[in-house]
Formats: sequence, C-alpha cells, structure tokens
Amino acid sequence: MIRTLYIDEMNELKTCDSPYEMTGQAKWLWVDMSEPTLHENLLLSQYFHFHPLSIEDAVSVRQRPKYKEYDNYLFFVFHAIDLNTMLPEEIDVFINNNMIVTYHKEHSEEVDKVWNSVMYKQANEKLTTAEVMFRTLDAIVDNYFPFVYELEDKVFSFEDRHSVDISTEVLIEETFDLREDLLIIRRTVLPMKDLVYRLIEGRIMPLTKKQKIFMHHINDHLVKQAEMIESSREMTADIRDNYISLNSFKMNNIMKILTIYSVIFMPLTLLVGIYGMNFDVMPELHWKYGYLGVWILMISISFGLIGYFKKMKWF
Repeated sequence: MIRTLYIDEMNELKTCDSPYEMTGQAKWLWVDMSEPTLHENLLLSQYFHFHPLSIEDAVSVRQRPKYKEYDNYLFFVFHAIDLNTMLPEEIDVFINNNMIVTYHKEHSEEVDKVWNSVMYKQANEKLTTAEVMFRTLDAIVDNYFPFVYELEDKVFSFEDRHSVDISTEVLIEETFDLREDLLIIRRTVLPMKDLVYRLIEGRIMPLTKKQKIFMHHINDHLVKQAEMIESSREMTADIRDNYISLNSFKMNNIMKILTIYSVIFMPLTLLVGIYGMNFDVMPELHWKYGYLGVWILMISISFGLIGYFKKMKWF
C-alpha cells in the first residue's frame, strides 16, 4: 500500500495514493510504502531514481540499523520491535530536504502514529522531513520500553523461584530463553544507540538546536534501555551460574555421602571376605565367641570411622 502526503505550491497539505496522482509541483513530500507489492517497489527506481544499492538494502536484504549517504539523499535503516512476535521489523527511510520516503514490509504502528499527527499540522507550521524522521525514530524507541520492562520483570521473578517446586533443568532452560530474548533486543538497541549518537554529533546531517535537544531525548531513552538490558543480562548470567553451582553442590554432597558409606563398608567387606573363604584350617572359625567377636570388631571399626569423619568435619 502506498500513501502520499504533500504540500503543494499554494501551501496546502494534501493527500493521495501514489505520487503520480499529485496535482501540481510538491514543495514538500512524504510517501509511505507499507507492505508494498513488487509492482509498487518500482516506484523507488522509476519515480524517485534512488541508487540501486539502497533499493536493494530496502527491498531484499535485512540490514542492521545504519545509514548511508548518497548524492542527493540519505538512507537510514531503523528497527522497530513487534511486541507480539518479539522480532525486529525494519523501517527504511530515504530523506533529503524536501522529500522523505518510509519503506517497511510490515505494518508499522510507529509510522501510523507520526502520519496521523502530521495530518493535523498546518502547512505554515514549517513542517520538515527531518522532523518526520525524528518523530518516527522517537516512536520506535519508545515502543522498546514495554519489551524491555517485560524482560526485566521476568528476570526479577526468578528471585521468588526458590520457594517454588521446580527443577533446576527447567529453570536453566527458562534462563537461556530469557537471555535469547535479551540478545534480540540488544542487537537492536545498541546499533540504534550508535546511530542516534552520530546524529547528535552532526556526523550524518546538520541539526538545529531544537533538533539536537530532541535527539538527546531519544538518546537518553536508548541509554536507559541499554543499561536495563545489560543489567538483566548480568542478572540472568548470575542466576544461571548460581543454579549450576547449586546443582554441583548438591551433587558433591551426594558423592561425599556415598564415599563415606563406601569407606565405612570397605574394611567390613574385607573381614567378611576373609572369613568367607572355604579353607579347612582357619583357627578363628572354631572359636566359641568368634562370631560375636567379628561383629564387635566390625561395629567398632564402623563407629571409629564415623567418629573420625566427624572430628575431621567431613559431614
């Protein structure tokens, strides 16, 4: 679907479907391409004459957040997050002083929000393409927060798991799933943070004082989100290490108890083995109190070893 918003020579804000349907010359133009078809993609090359490499990046290749500078326009790649699928959605922007094209293969609530707000602006309010892009970027970044907060809540919920009857294996599996979600959002937030920083420093396009303040606002949100993500990753790493250590501790205790039992029964097994041999000439076999004596000896050895282990604080 293609929709077009433009300001004509009479400073009137108008809308139409395709830019081919505009009446007269446009002083300012915004074309939004949402879930475009193969035929609609031709608009990028046949009407706007964008560079083939930027068209390829937008149409066929999923890119990380970035920007490229071409002869008469800038090309940006932003990533939004779908809160239903928790997957990144690419939003591409072609922009110069009087033209902006937003291209996205999925429906974008962020672009819709900015589109609706621009529709209520007056043409004499000095509408700029940079303002549209920055508002879109702000909406994208703000929509990261529900995702980040949800992951942070999941991390904090692990603190109550000690009172829940749940296996270590399940907890470790949930922890790795959570770290995978954190990695997804981290791969989006950090490149976006770097991109916004370059914009603030004026390395990509010149900004007015008002625009810099607005970009600092966006950057503050990205910094907060990045810190929350890193904190959650550290906490999940600690949780994972703690549960692995706890499992190892339990296993070591089990092995220690089994080893103590084995050591106690080793001399007893030796005595039983000796007196279980089928030799005729064994003087002890004919003692009147031989059986009782062996029992006293075995019990004495057992308690002696137990007392020794306790003295050594082995259990």
